[in-house]
Amino acid sequence: MRNKAYVILSLPVYLLAACSAIPAKVSLLSQEDGSYRSIAIAASEQHSLNDSLGLAKSTCFNRQLRHIVIKTHSRLLGPPLKAAGRRGQPAELAAYVNTPVFPSLSTSNDYETDTQFRCV
Repeated sequence: MRNKAYVILSLPVYLLAACSAIPAKVSLLSQEDGSYRSIAIAASEQHSLNDSLGLAKSTCFNRQLRHIVIKTHSRLLGPPLKAAGRRGQPAELAAYVNTPVFPSLSTSNDYETDTQFRCV
């Protein structure tokens, strides 16, 4: 009976952990000069950088080559309220009113990392 109560009480914790793990979005673009761009969006800057560099590494590894990073750039996508800060209080209020109440998978607090690399 005691083990059954433990399972029932811990179930919401596991469900919450599973729901809070937001998957990263990663894209690969080939460039005209033979280089590639990997763009990753994740909940933290470190995760987006790791995902972007991981895609670069796996892309070149599949070609039996190694990757060389040409440049990388990270930025905070930012919620609408922060972007409206320069326009004054009416714009901030409008952004606050239009901000969704419930979080979604495409949150505006994500970081985007753009990495340009070449396989050699």
